[in-house]
Amino acid sequence: MKIGFIGCGNMAQPIIRGMAKSAVKQPSDIFVTDVRRDALNAFCMEQGVTASTQAEILDKCSCIVLAVKPQVLPDVLPALADKVNSRHIFVISIAAGKTTAYLSSFFNKDIPVARIFPNLNAKVNAAVSAYCGNGQVSEEQFAFVQRCCESFGFAYRVPEEQIAPFGVLGGCAPAYTFLYINALANAAKEAGLDESIACEVAAKMAEGSAKLLAASSDTAEQLVQKVCSPGGTTIEGVHFLQQAQFEDVVRDAFRASLNRDAELSK
Repeated sequence: MKIGFIGCGNMAQPIIRGMAKSAVKQPSDIFVTDVRRDALNAFCMEQGVTASTQAEILDKCSCIVLAVKPQVLPDVLPALADKVNSRHIFVISIAAGKTTAYLSSFFNKDIPVARIFPNLNAKVNAAVSAYCGNGQVSEEQFAFVQRCCESFGFAYRVPEEQIAPFGVLGGCAPAYTFLYINALANAAKEAGLDESIACEVAAKMAEGSAKLLAASSDTAEQLVQKVCSPGGTTIEGVHFLQQAQFEDVVRDAFRASLNRDAELSK
């Protein structure tokens, strides 16, 4: 089965790289198009995949991945409909906010449509992706989507109604985490820690803490208590964060992203 990517941006590239390196698909079976032809040609040459056109992808591929911004889909989808319908192409979208019902509305009722919500950590094969599909997606096709997602990280099949909160947690929260790491590093620099190691230490601390939580039978809340000693330095900082309503701020940020996802789905 040949697969075609319509769009080759920040998310599509690590997905293509992961699929090709893990042999989910041979590079010769991956076709890619993008409006930025120079960047497309350079990427495809590097990865050994084929720089193509949208028309060629629709003629050659039995599966296409919509890797364009959600705002662009209303212009892109109508141009795909005739070929998707006549060749019964399996459609996969990584566009945030656009449901399978919305995507399916452009095609015949028997067209299988799936969604993947990955995150930028796919660049280091550590994405956490959710996926779902309409009633036309077969178990064999779901298994293919699972393998694709696992080629660049971890995959979870969830009901579509859970895609939005999963997407914010897995897709948006890395940015919250980078912001937190940057704030910690800046605070350390202001306190006198050498700039050359502040960000590296903050990043390694976050990585190690995540590994500890993943490996532990304790909850995150229980681990907070284990790090804190009565009257010590850690509990003083934790009390300050609690007084500043740190958890409420994180919750509000999550809801803001979730609300934007709902707006994009309209």
